[in-house]
Amino acid sequence: MFESALASGLFALVFFVAFMVACPVLCFMFSIFSDSLNVNGSFESIGVSLVSLVFIPFILFFKIIDAVTSPFIETKMKYAIDHANDLRARD
Repeated sequence: MFESALASGLFALVFFVAFMVACPVLCFMFSIFSDSLNVNGSFESIGVSLVSLVFIPFILFFKIIDAVTSPFIETKMKYAIDHANDLRARD
């Protein structure tokens, strides 16, 4: 899109800062409206639907990646993953 790395970096920085400011502001506004105008839980159901819509595909995607890559993990590593709490207790 941009021809220089500086312009691309500045664009990414501006987008990142705008995202980091816009998300908390939108969450704060949604919190105010959901508390003050919550008509029979309608805003709560909208929030649950949006969270499900956004996060469930990510969870499914990473579970598919885990299922595809798990046969290639070494046996010692599988043991370490399965017994992580037991291995932490050892000093």
